[in-house]
Amino acid sequence: MCTGINRLIPFPNKLVNKKDNIKAERVEEDESNSKYPDIQLKTLSQETDAYTYSISKPETKSKKINSSINKWIKSQKESFLKTVSINKKTKGVAHLNIQLETNRITKDFYSLVFRTYAIHGDANKQEMVKVFNFDVKKEQFLTINDILHLDEKNLDKIKEVIWEELQENKELQPYINKRQTYESLQELDAWQWSIDRRGLTLYWDEYAITEGFAETVEVNIPIKKLYVFLQDHMDSYLQMSKEQQVEKKKIIQEEHRKELTNGKYVALTFDDGPSPQGTPKILKTLEEYDAKATFFMLGSQIDYYPDLARKVVEEGHEIGNHTKSHPNLSKMSDVNIKNELDYTNEKIKEATGVSPSLIRPPYGIYNDNVIKYAKENNQSIILWSVDSLDWKNRNGSAIQKIVQNEITSGAIVLLHDIHSTTADALPKLLKTLKQAGYQFITVSQLLDWKGKNGVSLYYGSTK
Repeated sequence: MCTGINRLIPFPNKLVNKKDNIKAERVEEDESNSKYPDIQLKTLSQETDAYTYSISKPETKSKKINSSINKWIKSQKESFLKTVSINKKTKGVAHLNIQLETNRITKDFYSLVFRTYAIHGDANKQEMVKVFNFDVKKEQFLTINDILHLDEKNLDKIKEVIWEELQENKELQPYINKRQTYESLQELDAWQWSIDRRGLTLYWDEYAITEGFAETVEVNIPIKKLYVFLQDHMDSYLQMSKEQQVEKKKIIQEEHRKELTNGKYVALTFDDGPSPQGTPKILKTLEEYDAKATFFMLGSQIDYYPDLARKVVEEGHEIGNHTKSHPNLSKMSDVNIKNELDYTNEKIKEATGVSPSLIRPPYGIYNDNVIKYAKENNQSIILWSVDSLDWKNRNGSAIQKIVQNEITSGAIVLLHDIHSTTADALPKLLKTLKQAGYQFITVSQLLDWKGKNGVSLYYGSTK
């Protein structure tokens, strides 16, 4: 929706100190118990015969976050006072109000929305919006890339979604400019946004995307329309309900089916990582070839390299459970099977915010007890239809030859991201398969395409 203007309430235009016509800046602190335990609010104000200002200034428990917010507030105040000095002969008193809306999305995730209103003399009204999104506990600012997976293809799609939602506003419709809107969305770092379980809100300064509409613009995109763009960890970050997660999965599955109606698709899988020797190089190659893959990780490795696991998810890939320490599960008791798999589930969730839905038993060996665990935890057991033998033949040419000879649409390919030879062989392998018309998707996407829903055992297609 498009917000109206919050009218300024200027200070009385009177002289407080007749000698210099100025009163020192006042700092008023809200001493009442704040509903936001991590933030205290102060109000900075000053009044002269030339200008007045009133600024809401929050202080969080994080010095890092406070520093960035204070720097922005200081720049706004200095810019205002500079304009006052330039326009000192202009009739009337200048006013600056910076108002704050505080949105606590989850326990530690906040969106602070600052609305700036400045009037110089009888004209020259200015409005702008600035949003700070941050995790106060981690002392991290969040970018739109942390929230949405916006590669070039997705960015084009979400522009259309945003434009359609803007068009729903009948008051705004005659003034909004499509070219300006799309251009404003091209620079992701410039987005002003906040998000919660209901939707994503975007803000534009006055005239940024309109012609002749002298107000800031605000639009809310329902969360349903964003499910296909959300990063996987956002389910946990936004503390989405189970009902929302089920709805999200259905919508994404339907979207994938539409996209995958025709074509040759395979799922590349990488076992035993994450590994600092192989995983980063493999991720770089996958990005170059616009390929998505599934990484079956060991809990013991995630414990050492959680940032690598997080990077895998952030780049749009999938993580599955490959146990804690790579044992033969068929030789273990129910309790030990549970301990192995529970540990890795927890490590994946802790590092990425994502709960895995796939299990790959080491060596491809399983028994009824493993199947029982999978069913109880709503997880699928994933094996493979093409074994690259990269664990045996540490040779790029041999790996490529085996995969090329056995590959078919719907195949699940077994590789390992702990071997540097696999990482070295991957660019040529992907290039060859892509030239043959293959596209690379995650195991879950492959199962959706094949209509293989629910907990079961999957090998992938064979020749």
